[in-house]
Amino acid sequence: MGTWSHGNFDNDAALDWLGGTTGRLIAEIQEAMASPDSMQADEWDGDIVPCRIELLCVMAENGLVPRWPDLQELQQWKLIYLREWDGSIDELDPDEDYRQNRRDTLAATFDRMLKLAAASADAGR
Repeated sequence: MGTWSHGNFDNDAALDWLGGTTGRLIAEIQEAMASPDSMQADEWDGDIVPCRIELLCVMAENGLVPRWPDLQELQQWKLIYLREWDGSIDELDPDEDYRQNRRDTLAATFDRMLKLAAASADAGR
């Protein structure tokens, strides 16, 4: 096992674990995307997919960059998710302020992911 510094992620075992963890988060998002109606506003994946993306973004912003799928797939995630959310939220009769603020937060979460993944792709070239 290689260790190169004193940080929590400065060894091979930690990076292997991190790769497995981020890989699972991405696989869970991909699985949800394969069943779009699972991401409606009142469904489990409708709440949890943005949480998974948020965790991946926080890791990437702190130098623990996941192996993102290609940008086209990530753009599809955003389109699929927002289509499902937009098509289902009104059935729940939300307050208009909540509806708009939540929509803005969701779009910003996906945009943040796209920006981080694009930066990672650019850095890898």
